[in-house]
Amino acid sequence: MKNNSKIWWAFSISIGIAAVLALALVVLFWHQSIQQNRPILQEIFARYGHTILVIGLALIAWFGFMFARVFRNAIIPMNQLSEEVDLIHSVNPAHRIQLEGAYGLTQLVEKINTGAEQYEKLEKSVFDRVHIAKAELEEEKNILAAIMAELPEAVLVCNKEGMIILYNSQAKRYFSEKNTTLKTGRQPDIAKDATVESQGKAHLGIGRSIFGIIGENIIRHALGEIRTKLKRNEENVTSTFVVTDRANKLLRAEAAPILNPQREFSGFIVVFNDITQGLRLEARAEFLVRSFQEKIRHSVASIKSAIEIIQVYPDIEPSRQHQLKEIIHAESRSLEQLIQRESKEAFKQTRNQWPLVPLSIPDLFDALQKKADERLGIKLAVEPCTGRCWVKIDTYAMILILLFMLERVCAETGIRRYVCRYAENEDIVFLDFSWEGSPLKIEKLRQWETMQLNFMKEGMPLHLKEVLDHHNAEIWSYADQQREKKSCLRIYLPAFRPQEQDSVRHAAILPASRPEFYDFDLFHQPGQSPDLDNRLLKDLAYTVFDTETTGLNPAGGDAIVSIGALRIINTHILTEESFDQMVNPQREIPLSATKIHGISDAMVQSQPIIDVVLPAFFKYTEGTIIVAHNAAFDMRMLQTYENRTGIKFVNPVLDTLLLSAIVHSAQEDQTLSSIAGRLGVSVVDRHTAMGDAMMTAKIFIRMIPLLEKKGIRTLGEARA
Repeated sequence: MKNNSKIWWAFSISIGIAAVLALALVVLFWHQSIQQNRPILQEIFARYGHTILVIGLALIAWFGFMFARVFRNAIIPMNQLSEEVDLIHSVNPAHRIQLEGAYGLTQLVEKINTGAEQYEKLEKSVFDRVHIAKAELEEEKNILAAIMAELPEAVLVCNKEGMIILYNSQAKRYFSEKNTTLKTGRQPDIAKDATVESQGKAHLGIGRSIFGIIGENIIRHALGEIRTKLKRNEENVTSTFVVTDRANKLLRAEAAPILNPQREFSGFIVVFNDITQGLRLEARAEFLVRSFQEKIRHSVASIKSAIEIIQVYPDIEPSRQHQLKEIIHAESRSLEQLIQRESKEAFKQTRNQWPLVPLSIPDLFDALQKKADERLGIKLAVEPCTGRCWVKIDTYAMILILLFMLERVCAETGIRRYVCRYAENEDIVFLDFSWEGSPLKIEKLRQWETMQLNFMKEGMPLHLKEVLDHHNAEIWSYADQQREKKSCLRIYLPAFRPQEQDSVRHAAILPASRPEFYDFDLFHQPGQSPDLDNRLLKDLAYTVFDTETTGLNPAGGDAIVSIGALRIINTHILTEESFDQMVNPQREIPLSATKIHGISDAMVQSQPIIDVVLPAFFKYTEGTIIVAHNAAFDMRMLQTYENRTGIKFVNPVLDTLLLSAIVHSAQEDQTLSSIAGRLGVSVVDRHTAMGDAMMTAKIFIRMIPLLEKKGIRTLGEARA
């Protein structure tokens, strides 16, 4: 009940009580008076009755007024004081009480604020000590998570119920939804796209089930195999199987158990490797071998037949004998060409297995310049060139090759200063190292190619030619016709286009850049099968969302122009798993609405329509509790599209506006900004869907301990 209602009720009750008491006194006095005195009393009432009535009403009014004043200046502020003290002790130690009331109450508020300052300092001191104590453990956890994120293999870690508690960037690449429509903003075939979106696989995310990404039967079979091996105490307790990702690439999956200190099964880890290319290479190699065998068998049979005829019939006609010799010669040539061709093809297949990474030539020269100066005392002057040519190389091996060559050129010429430049001609990149003097002899280069690639204490167990061949590179030396008395050592490399780059992993693993793709507390998370209403609020998964619209009248045709959402798992906000999408409302956005949320007609013109966005958002909210501020409005907006899209949101819903009315019942202002101020949440990007969703998420997390103090711990109690 609102405070104003309380005051009016108290005022009315006080007047009623005073009136009843006054009437009771009059009746009592009348009955106790002597019979002879009653005429006198009647005369007094007749003459002064109006005056008595006015005085009585004045007394009743004064009494009611004083009662209301006491209620307003003492009782209501005391209720507010209780709530604000809870705020200081529970969620916002920096909050300070500002109340107007009786003198003693304001004095009490000053004392509480003084105590709050000391409490905040003490809490900060304790927090700092705890933070220092946890720093090393947190750093190790962050480094572990970062390493997991940067592994070339995809990794999923799940608890024993199959709930995902960690995944890395490669797993996100394999299993995350690739929503082309949302990214490009194309105008889709509504019926087709809506069907595809609604029937696709589940989202990858913390707290979601692995069964929505990989077939449940496969995982159950793997876990059964692992448990059987554990019971038998076998050394290899892994299970291997093959699955496909969202792009239908074949992935080799290996599942291994996670055991607690008591060797009880507490979860499992699945590592994925892309075997698509490997299988293609194997199939190609098998085809080459079969083809090679058939062609050799055919040529050998022809040669054998021709030789046998010559041996059996030595006196055969010269023309016929010449014809047979031509057959032998032709088949021999055919065999030679076949062997050369297939050898090159086989070499290409093996070369594809050599790990090569994209690198720009300026970066290669920069690294080479430093190493040549430090290791050999050779000075390299790099000529400025336009553009940044790219090659795909083993950077260590290529720098080793260049140092190896420079060392020998220096030994041959005695020159320690060279000019470096590069150029690109169609699909070939030239690296030139020039000096004053005669060029190297080709025989010398070929001799170097047969030498093992060693430089000082570094080297590789391969010849220079082998490493060059793996890079599809060649070396040459010539006299520079454009520069008098200049010679050049040139290296040819295949050009690489930057847009062809594979996904590159981050080089640095820093605690500050740790991924947010994990929540280790989910190892202890109960399964999703128990009734949600009996689950603790702090243990549930939530989708906190907000919408921006063309107006405030869903029934009158107003439409959604933006949806922003975040997920909360174990009271942690997963910022890496956000949903932020503008929507083309297919109607004009009023200027009054644009002034509030800043979204104009031009901004949404190329954006997807609600028929495409809503199915994606529906999948995003699967298996979670929906949270919003003034949820009735946002859910009503979603409800208006039910007939159009066939999508109905049946998730349980919590409203921070209603929850705030429970934990802050004495507060008049329940707007999002006011609640944020009370709970110490920064107001950022107000009136944007993602900004308001983030603010609502932080508010909701800070409300949970306040709700617990009110005896509201489970979802069922919060919805009651």
